[in-house]
Order: sequence, then C-alpha cells, then structure tokens
Amino acid sequence: MVIIMSQFQLGSVTDVVLVTLANVPNSSAAIAEIFAVIGDHKINVDMICQTAPYKDKINLSFTIDADALPVTLSAVGVIKGMYDGLVTEISSGNCKFMLYSDILKIQWGVAARLFRVLAENNLSIKLITTSDVEISILLDNNEYDKTLDALQKEFL
Repeated sequence: MVIIMSQFQLGSVTDVVLVTLANVPNSSAAIAEIFAVIGDHKINVDMICQTAPYKDKINLSFTIDADALPVTLSAVGVIKGMYDGLVTEISSGNCKFMLYSDILKIQWGVAARLFRVLAENNLSIKLITTSDVEISILLDNNEYDKTLDALQKEFL
C-alpha cells in the first residue's frame, strides 16, 4: 500500500520476516560470503542492518517476505556451518512502514517526529533503516493499524 501525503509518501508491507545472524566475523569477506549464500538460494532481501563491531564481531539483520522463509532457513543452515558460534534469530509476523520524501535530504527533525509519534503510541520498533529519502521501520503485524493511523495523522 502507498499513501501520498502532503510532502510525504507512506508505504507499508505486511508478513515480513526479520532474520538476525549474531556473532558474525567483522569483515567484508564474511558479509560477502553470507549474501552470496542468500543470493545462491534466490532469496530477495529488503532491509539490511549491521550493528557496530564489538570484539571483532557484528550482528547482521535483514528482512524477507514470509513466503521465502523455508528457503531462507535452508540458507541459514549453510551459513551457520561456515562460522563457529553463529547464532540466528528468526522473527516472523512483522510489518514494514516506509516514509518517503525528498525533503528528508534537507529538513532536520523528520526522524524525531517519526520516533516521537511511535513512542506516544507505545509502538515498539524492531529494526530501522534509512536512506537520504526514506526511513523504514519494522514493527509487529499486530501494530499495523495503530501505526498506520498514527503516521497518517502526523504526516498528513
């Protein structure tokens, strides 16, 4: 769904799965190898987020459509065999909202408005990614209607 608002567009997707790989070696080679396996399994990933390194390890999260979960579990099995101590977490039943606007390139405070609205409505964010024209947030599917209403009211 895409809703066009004054200076903003709001898009959303439901039935999103969050996959997190913890204790990944902090190297571009490891990340490349992981995404090569994902690509070999023909998995389309959306949001990608990496934590700051700690003791030469990172956590790497990405989202997929729920339909891709079975093949993703197969890929994760391959990836777990590549790195000792790798821990995985799968969180299904999520929704993603994307707030788009070219104004994000020049206007400060938009992210603050977004996070304030989410906080005022007791909405829990699972993942955040950004670009110069988009802020994407991942939440539980159960919070879809409440999130949609809150964001429409704030950015309409």
